[in-house]
Amino acid sequence: MLSVLTFFLIFLGVAVSVYQVYDIYYAQNFEDDERQASRETPLGQLSLQAERYAATGESQRLLDTASRFFGAYLNPHLILSAAKLPNASRYLGALLRRRRRILFNGQPRVRHLLAWKTDLPRKDSRPLLLSLVLVNCLVVMFLGGLSLYTVVYRVSLDSLAWANSDWILMLLIYLVIVITHGISRLDSYLHDLYLIGALNRAG
Repeated sequence: MLSVLTFFLIFLGVAVSVYQVYDIYYAQNFEDDERQASRETPLGQLSLQAERYAATGESQRLLDTASRFFGAYLNPHLILSAAKLPNASRYLGALLRRRRRILFNGQPRVRHLLAWKTDLPRKDSRPLLLSLVLVNCLVVMFLGGLSLYTVVYRVSLDSLAWANSDWILMLLIYLVIVITHGISRLDSYLHDLYLIGALNRAG
């Protein structure tokens, strides 16, 4: 019974890993568009005012709306710079999510955990981090396949004897899933900072 449960958890882990790739891809490409489409969300309201600003050049309503959501973290320069761009919602979304992390004393900087401060990134780390996510998914699929292989055949090498244990393979699969989740959170964080840095340099 325990072996059946272990195999069930292994294949559940493989399914979760595949779903992670889809979820990360979806979040990267469509999440802000969905929030923009809903006029009830802060991003939707900001995007609406940004469209009006881009069409008319009148900025007061945009800045009034932004002040409601940003409060003391409002930076009019970055808001107006974002609103001028065709894909304004991407930049406005990044500003909304990271507004408490950005410092504007002179050149904008970012405050990370434990009050660690750095400049905004100039390079987009997304291609590298997405590649790591895909590699992790392949690792999980390999471990899942290995669990099936070892049902019939045993790995004879002493150094790989752990591969014959279903529960060790299961633990490794879920460890990789946790790592992938961490990578996806890091990707979202760093990409937002990259967009804000690009916005600041463009403005």
